Amino acid sequence: RPGAELRGRVESVHPETPDAATLVIRPGADWAGHVPGQYVRVGIDVDGVRCWRAYSLTHGPRADGRISITVKAVPDGHVSPYLVRHTRPGTLLHLEQATGEFVLPAASRKLLFVTAGSGITPVIGMLRNLYPSTDSGVLRPARSAAYDIVVLHVAPSEPDSIFAGDLHKLAA
Repeated sequence: RPGAELRGRVESVHPETPDAATLVIRPGADWAGHVPGQYVRVGIDVDGVRCWRAYSLTHGPRADGRISITVKAVPDGHVSPYLVRHTRPGTLLHLEQATGEFVLPAASRKLLFVTAGSGITPVIGMLRNLYPSTDSGVLRPARSAAYDIVVLHVAPSEPDSIFAGDLHKLAA
Protein backbone atom coordinates (compact mmCIF):
# COMPACT_ATOMS: atom_id res chain seq x y z
CA ARG A 1 0.00 0.00 0.00
CA PRO A 2 1.22 3.55 -0.61
CA GLY A 3 3.33 5.02 2.19
CA ALA A 4 4.32 1.64 3.66
CA GLU A 5 7.80 0.13 3.49
CA LEU A 6 8.38 -0.92 -0.12
CA ARG A 7 8.00 -4.63 -0.70
CA GLY A 8 7.36 -6.90 -3.62
CA ARG A 9 5.68 -10.26 -4.04
CA VAL A 10 7.46 -12.94 -6.06
CA GLU A 11 5.06 -14.04 -8.79
CA SER A 12 7.24 -16.64 -10.50
CA VAL A 13 10.66 -18.25 -10.36
CA HIS A 14 12.40 -19.38 -13.57
CA PRO A 15 15.56 -21.50 -13.37
CA GLU A 16 18.23 -20.18 -15.76
CA THR A 17 21.09 -22.59 -14.95
CA PRO A 18 21.58 -25.16 -12.17
CA ASP A 19 22.72 -22.34 -9.85
CA ALA A 20 20.79 -19.30 -11.11
CA ALA A 21 17.14 -18.26 -11.24
CA THR A 22 15.10 -15.29 -12.40
CA LEU A 23 12.55 -13.95 -9.91
CA VAL A 24 9.61 -12.05 -11.37
CA ILE A 25 8.35 -9.63 -8.73
CA ARG A 26 5.30 -7.40 -8.47
CA PRO A 27 6.56 -4.34 -6.56
CA GLY A 28 4.34 -2.35 -4.22
CA ALA A 29 2.47 0.81 -5.18
CA ASP A 30 5.37 3.12 -4.27
CA TRP A 31 7.74 1.60 -6.85
CA ALA A 32 9.10 4.60 -8.79
CA GLY A 33 10.22 2.63 -11.84
CA HIS A 34 13.66 2.07 -13.31
CA VAL A 35 15.90 2.51 -16.31
CA PRO A 36 17.42 -0.61 -17.94
CA GLY A 37 20.83 -1.31 -16.41
CA GLN A 38 19.91 -0.16 -12.90
CA TYR A 39 19.83 -2.39 -9.84
CA VAL A 40 17.57 -2.86 -6.84
CA ARG A 41 18.49 -3.75 -3.27
CA VAL A 42 16.47 -6.73 -2.06
CA GLY A 43 15.94 -7.68 1.58
CA ILE A 44 15.01 -11.17 2.75
CA ASP A 45 14.91 -12.74 6.19
CA VAL A 46 17.30 -15.71 6.36
CA ASP A 47 17.41 -17.62 9.64
CA GLY A 48 15.65 -14.72 11.39
CA VAL A 49 18.06 -12.05 10.14
CA ARG A 50 17.15 -9.51 7.45
CA CYS A 51 19.88 -9.50 4.82
CA TRP A 52 20.18 -7.07 1.91
CA ARG A 53 21.84 -7.64 -1.46
CA ALA A 54 21.83 -5.69 -4.72
CA TYR A 55 20.69 -7.32 -7.98
CA SER A 56 20.51 -5.94 -11.50
CA LEU A 57 17.08 -5.58 -13.04
CA THR A 58 16.96 -7.93 -16.03
CA HIS A 59 14.18 -6.23 -18.02
CA GLY A 60 13.38 -2.72 -18.96
CA PRO A 61 10.12 -1.26 -17.64
CA ARG A 62 7.31 -3.70 -18.35
CA ALA A 63 3.71 -2.87 -19.26
CA ASP A 64 2.47 -5.24 -16.51
CA GLY A 65 4.45 -3.34 -13.83
CA ARG A 66 6.51 -6.36 -12.81
CA ILE A 67 10.27 -6.33 -12.35
CA SER A 68 12.75 -9.17 -12.60
CA ILE A 69 16.12 -9.96 -11.11
CA THR A 70 18.36 -12.91 -11.88
CA VAL A 71 20.30 -14.34 -8.95
CA LYS A 72 23.31 -16.64 -9.18
CA ALA A 73 23.87 -18.71 -6.05
CA VAL A 74 27.34 -17.86 -4.74
CA PRO A 75 28.85 -21.11 -3.36
CA ASP A 76 29.53 -19.80 0.17
CA GLY A 77 26.89 -17.10 0.02
CA HIS A 78 24.16 -16.51 2.55
CA VAL A 79 21.44 -14.73 0.56
CA SER A 80 21.87 -15.82 -3.07
CA PRO A 81 21.61 -19.59 -2.43
CA TYR A 82 18.51 -18.93 -0.33
CA LEU A 83 16.88 -16.85 -3.08
CA VAL A 84 17.73 -19.38 -5.81
CA ARG A 85 16.75 -22.56 -3.91
CA HIS A 86 14.02 -21.52 -1.48
CA THR A 87 12.08 -18.62 -3.00
CA ARG A 88 8.61 -19.57 -4.20
CA PRO A 89 5.73 -17.62 -5.75
CA GLY A 90 4.05 -15.63 -3.00
CA THR A 91 7.28 -14.84 -1.12
CA LEU A 92 7.43 -11.22 0.07
CA LEU A 93 10.71 -9.39 -0.43
CA HIS A 94 11.75 -6.02 0.95
CA LEU A 95 12.79 -3.61 -1.81
CA GLU A 96 14.54 -0.28 -2.17
CA GLN A 97 14.04 1.97 -5.18
CA ALA A 98 16.11 1.24 -8.27
CA THR A 99 19.41 3.04 -8.55
CA GLY A 100 22.65 2.97 -10.51
CA GLU A 101 24.23 4.83 -13.39
CA PHE A 102 25.20 1.92 -15.66
CA VAL A 103 22.54 2.74 -18.26
CA LEU A 104 22.58 3.34 -22.00
CA PRO A 105 24.22 6.65 -22.87
CA ALA A 106 21.85 9.06 -24.57
CA ALA A 107 24.18 10.05 -27.40
CA SER A 108 26.10 6.87 -28.20
CA ARG A 109 24.70 4.35 -30.68
CA LYS A 110 27.82 2.17 -31.11
CA LEU A 111 28.22 -0.01 -28.03
CA LEU A 112 30.58 -2.77 -26.95
CA PHE A 113 29.54 -4.81 -23.92
CA VAL A 114 32.16 -7.13 -22.40
CA THR A 115 30.62 -9.39 -19.75
CA ALA A 116 31.45 -12.55 -17.83
CA GLY A 117 29.24 -14.93 -15.88
CA SER A 118 26.41 -13.22 -14.04
CA GLY A 119 27.82 -9.85 -15.13
CA ILE A 120 25.49 -10.19 -18.12
CA THR A 121 22.46 -9.26 -15.98
CA PRO A 122 22.43 -5.45 -16.36
CA VAL A 123 23.31 -5.75 -20.05
CA ILE A 124 20.48 -8.22 -20.75
CA GLY A 125 18.07 -5.70 -19.20
CA MET A 126 19.24 -3.09 -21.69
CA LEU A 127 19.16 -5.50 -24.64
CA ARG A 128 15.69 -6.79 -23.76
CA ASN A 129 14.48 -3.21 -23.61
CA LEU A 130 15.96 -2.37 -27.03
CA TYR A 131 14.99 -5.67 -28.68
CA PRO A 132 11.98 -7.28 -26.95
CA SER A 133 11.71 -11.04 -27.34
CA THR A 134 8.35 -12.61 -28.20
CA ASP A 135 7.16 -16.12 -29.01
CA SER A 136 7.63 -15.29 -32.69
CA GLY A 137 11.18 -13.98 -32.24
CA VAL A 138 13.10 -10.86 -31.32
CA LEU A 139 11.46 -7.57 -32.30
CA ARG A 140 13.46 -4.76 -33.83
CA PRO A 141 11.51 -1.58 -33.04
CA ALA A 142 12.29 1.60 -34.98
CA ARG A 143 13.69 3.22 -31.80
CA SER A 144 16.46 0.59 -31.77
CA ALA A 145 17.40 0.72 -35.47
CA ALA A 146 20.29 3.15 -35.02
CA TYR A 147 22.15 0.95 -32.51
CA ASP A 148 25.26 -1.01 -33.50
CA ILE A 149 25.91 -3.36 -30.59
CA VAL A 150 28.54 -6.03 -30.00
CA VAL A 151 28.33 -8.28 -26.95
CA LEU A 152 31.34 -10.35 -25.90
CA HIS A 153 30.23 -12.71 -23.15
CA VAL A 154 32.35 -15.34 -21.39
CA ALA A 155 31.06 -18.13 -19.13
CA PRO A 156 32.68 -21.31 -17.75
CA SER A 157 30.57 -23.49 -20.06
CA GLU A 158 27.43 -23.36 -22.22
CA PRO A 159 25.21 -24.91 -19.49
CA ASP A 160 26.55 -22.32 -17.00
CA SER A 161 25.87 -19.38 -19.30
CA ILE A 162 22.99 -17.32 -17.94
CA PHE A 163 20.75 -16.04 -20.76
CA ALA A 164 22.52 -18.12 -23.44
CA GLY A 165 19.18 -18.60 -25.21
CA ASP A 166 18.50 -14.85 -25.20
CA LEU A 167 21.97 -14.09 -26.54
CA HIS A 168 21.60 -16.65 -29.34
CA LYS A 169 18.20 -15.17 -30.34
CA LEU A 170 19.60 -11.65 -30.30
CA ALA A 171 22.60 -12.69 -32.38
CA ALA A 172 20.35 -14.32 -34.99
